[in-house]
Amino acid sequence: MSEGTLLDVVYCEGWDPAARAVTGRLSSGTARGRDAAGEQYAVALVRPDTEMPLVLLEIAWKHSFARTVLFDELGRRRGFFEFRVLEDGALFLMKIEQWTYRFDDQEEFDKKSAGHLEMSFGPDGKGWMHQAPQGYGGGSSSGQVSKQVSELTTPRPAFGDWEPLANSGPLALRTPDAPDTDPPLPADERPWRPSVPLCPSGMDEMFTAGTRFSLSGDHGLVEVELRDAGKLRMPSGRLVAADPAFLDSDAEHFTVTMPPGEYQVEVSVIRFVDEPAHERVAAAKLVVADVPVATWETALWPGQNALFLGDGEFYGYGVDSGTGCFADAAAVPAEMDDDLLEKFEEVDPYVDVTPDGADGNIIAFTTGWGDGSYPTWIGRSADGTPVCFVTDMLVLNRARMMAS
Repeated sequence: MSEGTLLDVVYCEGWDPAARAVTGRLSSGTARGRDAAGEQYAVALVRPDTEMPLVLLEIAWKHSFARTVLFDELGRRRGFFEFRVLEDGALFLMKIEQWTYRFDDQEEFDKKSAGHLEMSFGPDGKGWMHQAPQGYGGGSSSGQVSKQVSELTTPRPAFGDWEPLANSGPLALRTPDAPDTDPPLPADERPWRPSVPLCPSGMDEMFTAGTRFSLSGDHGLVEVELRDAGKLRMPSGRLVAADPAFLDSDAEHFTVTMPPGEYQVEVSVIRFVDEPAHERVAAAKLVVADVPVATWETALWPGQNALFLGDGEFYGYGVDSGTGCFADAAAVPAEMDDDLLEKFEEVDPYVDVTPDGADGNIIAFTTGWGDGSYPTWIGRSADGTPVCFVTDMLVLNRARMMAS
């Protein structure tokens, strides 16, 4: 046993912040099985003869996620260190959040007077820092921050090798031989969940005519209609998705490409059942192959990495004209002039435009509720081949599908 602070290893579901107690204790064997399967669990490093952890490790390898939580002597969480598992298997520290409590009776995460520091890092080590040393009642500041990638990277620990991830100096860890002492919690009742980017949902139903959804926020009942927006001519096979007002020579294309050719564009329109004249575009799909989608992933531009998205975040393109589009990179004009821009004012709910002298065309469509930022998803077949690209207006993101 190494020299250092003596702590007991307690495997569990996590930390109950209301009770300030470890909850859902697991045996070492159960935790090891979850680790191997990539399923979430937690590791509490507890001071002997107490119920109080010094450190809690939250692990969900299936989501490329690990988080170190540090506690003070009163059971208040004072630090979070959030990691992602990179493609090479190493852990990358992408986010740090720390609190400094000034009084014993100060509430956890007291925004007004607890000192707060937050830093986030991209894959190149560059990031952003926000700090309020005396709490937000005492002012705050923000700025850029940069670290060497080597400082942010550490090997992914083997099961049981928790000292490097604990970030608490030298430790002497012992694992009591304890059985499962609490009934297993269903996944949706566990006290924490990993940070995961926004995921597409209901994509098949979104492109099935007649499907009904109840919109979130009591916004009404809608029914899906499909519109054929024509064929997109793609001489290069490099897809651009953007607000057409911003199309120019600097427009990026997605890293995943397709063979040059012509591809069908379908538009999913929702019509309000109680207000039939009211319709909105929910999504637009570029069909590469008429093959069922087995998996979805986010479409990326060069330099992006979906592992570095935070909880519920997504990469998307900004819309200021209430309009999005699909275009081949070879059809993008060097500059969007007024004459060409006028052609996109006729979108209702889509329009097909060919710039002068271009081999390819641009198919534009209205964007859901209007301006905003919208992700594009790539659907892949069972063998991994890209079969479609879908720009999602997020109109149905939290909608409930109704039984037919």
